[in-house]
Amino acid sequence: MTGTRKWSEHYFLASVFGAAVILLVTLLLPLGFDNDLYQSMGWALYAYHGLPYVGSWDHNFPGIVFVHWASIALFGASDLGFRLFDYFVHIVFAGFYYRFLRNWLSPQASFLAVIIFVLYYASGLWGLAGQRDTYAAFLLLGAASAFVSLRSGASKLLWNSFLVGIFCGTAFLFRPTYVFFSIAFFILLLDVPQKWRAISFFLGGCVLPILAFLLPYFFIRDGLLQVYYTLIRFNLDVYSSVSVPINLWSRGRAPIYLFGIIGLFFALRQSPSSRLDKKMFILFTVSALASPIMMGKYFTYHFEPFVLIAMGFAALGLSGIVKVVSNLSLRVTLIVVSLALFTYEYYPRHLFEYYFNARMSSDSPLEETYERVLSDSLYGLAAQREVIHYIYKVTTSHDTVEYVSIFPGLRWRLNRPGVSRFTSIVPLVAYSRKVPAYGDEWRREYIASLERVAPRYIIVSRSIDWWPFVGKTNDSAVHSIPEFDSLLSVNYSPDTVIGGFALYHKNK
Repeated sequence: MTGTRKWSEHYFLASVFGAAVILLVTLLLPLGFDNDLYQSMGWALYAYHGLPYVGSWDHNFPGIVFVHWASIALFGASDLGFRLFDYFVHIVFAGFYYRFLRNWLSPQASFLAVIIFVLYYASGLWGLAGQRDTYAAFLLLGAASAFVSLRSGASKLLWNSFLVGIFCGTAFLFRPTYVFFSIAFFILLLDVPQKWRAISFFLGGCVLPILAFLLPYFFIRDGLLQVYYTLIRFNLDVYSSVSVPINLWSRGRAPIYLFGIIGLFFALRQSPSSRLDKKMFILFTVSALASPIMMGKYFTYHFEPFVLIAMGFAALGLSGIVKVVSNLSLRVTLIVVSLALFTYEYYPRHLFEYYFNARMSSDSPLEETYERVLSDSLYGLAAQREVIHYIYKVTTSHDTVEYVSIFPGLRWRLNRPGVSRFTSIVPLVAYSRKVPAYGDEWRREYIASLERVAPRYIIVSRSIDWWPFVGKTNDSAVHSIPEFDSLLSVNYSPDTVIGGFALYHKNK
């Protein structure tokens, strides 16, 4: 092994080990709203074989549901189960990211990029941890790696073109606006040998995951129609009207961008990259920014692909700055201090403080940590667990329990069969726009399911949290479902109130 390769392997191991240590804090984070929604859908798929949109419901594309299904299959349906799955995936991601960056960066710069990335990821909390864009970014990184490989030799040109397509098609199932990356790869493949054969394999790869997803719905009555209503019509008719203001410089990203600009300056001064490399990075950057612009929504996780590109330049910038210093010890000190400052400012150290405090006072420190993080006295984890303990006392495991709320966290934690496919009541409430015809059908379907199944208990969340995507507070949204109040008053009686949850039992 040559000296350079030896150092590269040392830095690779350091990257993976560093990621494993830094990401431990994510295990102390309970699931938030988005995670709860997809965990509920993943649970419906795992426990009841309910496919998205016909067995559970959300207006987003389905890729992340299968991630949650896999986490439940491997680690069980719990906050820790999903966090463990996400933890191991991102350790693998860290190693993969390092290998990819080594095509252009030094071992040191590649290592720095990985460490900055995992610090940033852990610091994002619910804005990043376990979000679907982080998984889509992993797939897009796989596509980029396969593309780099196909350039190095013609022997596996078609196979790697197919792999690029597979990764792109699967990323599309996480977020449709990542189709911009598919367009980018199509343009890039025009510069490879046997370009039209390579493009045909690439397009075949793109289509395959989408067809595999759609295939089961061919055998379900109105299955494809429900996929169309949910993913196409609902997003165009309702969700597209909601915008989230742009915030490129949100928490944690500003120093990355500043160092990234410096890194870009160093990159332009170094020996010129190949024309295809420059073209690739320009197309990837445009695609990464086009996605949130197309949606008109700018959440932290929407910038994940762009931040991954910026990370490489930021590491190059930091590495280039310290190279100006001739003393090796001082170089190392500057790097350590820079990372320490980033950690001090952004890393969620308070979660470790919660956990170690809980270890001194509780037999279940992890559960107590989760409860402290979600500490709302009315709707937090402690209140949810009190509801669950009560339901377990008054029902059997086969009794149906319906939880009616915009916020679905209690649904998967109850581990009881629900009434319908509507994981959240978002598609059932009155919108600021006119309710489309299929929305009326969904409402009638929901009320008919309540009447037919007649669940043993109905739990109504009395939360007054504002939910901008439907323009209502949660409690007003519940009562805007036509005929729900009348059905509840005729067939159910108030049982008890626990925190912010009102429980109703079925009349005998």
